[in-house]
Amino acid sequence: MDSFSHLDPDPGAQTIEQMPLDLFFGTAVCLDVTGFSPRTDITAEDLDRVAASSPVDVRPGDIVLFHTGTWNRFAGDKRYLTEFPGLGESGSEWIVRRQVKTFGVDSPTPDNPASTSYPCHMMCRREHITHYENLAHLDRVVNTRFTFAGFPLKLRGAHGGPTRAVALIG
Repeated sequence: MDSFSHLDPDPGAQTIEQMPLDLFFGTAVCLDVTGFSPRTDITAEDLDRVAASSPVDVRPGDIVLFHTGTWNRFAGDKRYLTEFPGLGESGSEWIVRRQVKTFGVDSPTPDNPASTSYPCHMMCRREHITHYENLAHLDRVVNTRFTFAGFPLKLRGAHGGPTRAVALIG
């Protein structure tokens, strides 16, 4: 889990223990973005198409998880660090436009690993939207609405924190 202070040089940017707990718990959906090639940008148009074909709708205030399949394909393999798609600039702005509260991915970063500008991290910095990285087992909740809980360890002054992410279904 990245804190607001992650990549933000502002001394007032919130570290992980200062962030509101409601960001880490709530209604969630998991969208299937497994069809995108590694090292490519997922665009807003792509996400509109994925959301339209999903049996669950993305609502304002939801936590949205993106199942890229990276963890399923490459956990424990060095390709895990480089062979996945990421949210491009328009895909990152889709999160803002859809009023997503928090989001997460099953890869090491939500950005395209080929990116040198990190548009998703920059959007998070600007909009104060946080995200989870390195999630696992998203294939078990893809195209499902559930309650998500992912409280990071309360590490004083940290720019992020390890998290035990849980999906409550039913």
